[in-house]
Amino acid sequence: MSEAKALPLRFAPWLLLLGALTAIGPLSIDMYLPSFPTLNQELGAGVQLSLASFFIGMAMGQILYGSLSDRFGRKPPLLAGLSLFVLASLACSLASTMNELIMARFLQGFGGCAGMVISRAIVRDRCQPSQAAQAFSMLILVMGLAPILAPLAGSWLLVAYSWQSIFWFKSRNVYLWVSSWC
Repeated sequence: MSEAKALPLRFAPWLLLLGALTAIGPLSIDMYLPSFPTLNQELGAGVQLSLASFFIGMAMGQILYGSLSDRFGRKPPLLAGLSLFVLASLACSLASTMNELIMARFLQGFGGCAGMVISRAIVRDRCQPSQAAQAFSMLILVMGLAPILAPLAGSWLLVAYSWQSIFWFKSRNVYLWVSSWC
């Protein structure tokens, strides 16, 4: 039995990491919601389309990442998706038109869903059925807390800095995770 399976799930470091990966999607959805009025003023109308494009990218990515992680293992598609997320977050922060933001948000959703999809697959790989139920409960808890905390964090960044800081914050933190795995 591996060391991770011998530990109680609530103390498993890999489960905390999977929780953080699971939170990327909900954080990306809700963290920039407080900046909608500012984005409308600075980039023009259509900010709602940036949210819709994120959801479309996320839906399309879920289809792809499951298959890729089964074919090539968990780590390569996860790193590729998170790298795309980082680059797309940087593109969001540098967007000067609404069309650029909409396209960057699509790519951000496409890359960001890798953490959500592959973290579930990792739980199935590492856990017995009884432990998997506990692990999935913890991941669902994170997915439930992220939409509550994300607008608060986004509001704080918006007031303290600017709407671009929301995307810089996400790209920086995910970049740090990705670079620590490589």
